[in-house]
Amino acid sequence: MSAAKIMKAGQFVDNKHVSMLRENYRENRWRANSERLGKADSLSVWYSLDELKQYIQTAEAAGADGIRVYFGVYPSVFPDNILLQDRQTIVFVGTQQKQSETGKTENKDLYISTPKGPEIIAFNYGLPCPPGCVGPDRHKVYKIDELQLAAK
Repeated sequence: MSAAKIMKAGQFVDNKHVSMLRENYRENRWRANSERLGKADSLSVWYSLDELKQYIQTAEAAGADGIRVYFGVYPSVFPDNILLQDRQTIVFVGTQQKQSETGKTENKDLYISTPKGPEIIAFNYGLPCPPGCVGPDRHKVYKIDELQLAAK
């Protein structure tokens, strides 16, 4: 009996590719989001390697064979951290490849059984920039036409 082949996606890219994606995002999404919010929206989210490794180990132990990255937005009223209100984020969700009844291969979000019911294997709360910029972006001023949005 042979093991199912796990679908793979993604590849390493170079600096030119990353710069192209970042500039397209800044011009086509971030600018409008920031103008609407009246403050600089998040441009990135940072995680340490240790916490990502821990998440991957947890997802693998639960049976995950992949990870989906969802884009998200914190609510307008978010008492957990008011600096995150209305800002974009990402959330990692463990997935497991399954075959549908029609034979189609699908990567389904992974849930585990807990005493409180099904629980998704997910990870969030990275350090978004802005507002939590570190390194060279720490004091950067983000300009959007006439609107000055500073990373504070």
